[in-house]
Amino acid sequence: MKLHSFQHYSHDLETAVHDAWITTRVKSALAFSEPTLGLHINVKTYAGRVVLSGRVNTHRQCDQAIGLARSVHGVTEVDASDLQTHVFTPGSFPEAPNAEESTERRPPSSTKMDDK
Repeated sequence: MKLHSFQHYSHDLETAVHDAWITTRVKSALAFSEPTLGLHINVKTYAGRVVLSGRVNTHRQCDQAIGLARSVHGVTEVDASDLQTHVFTPGSFPEAPNAEESTERRPPSSTKMDDK
């Protein structure tokens, strides 16, 4: 009975150490590819399954992060469903992620002044 318990404990410990190693390798790959990429992406690993979360600026960065995570030895699956992408168009004003949507639309203000 005690031998079985010890084997189960050592297997769980081995899995936790392996997951920590994978997380470290993925974070390192992100940081070495593009330093700001590693700062904005959180990485968690569960039995070889890597979960990426956080914010990136472009879809290219999102694809790059997924590709880098997949390239790490020991990764069985990559879940990037919580990885958010911000793409801003010039002249637009980004809203806070939790901002309430308003149906009210204001016309752009005119900067012309009437000559009197």
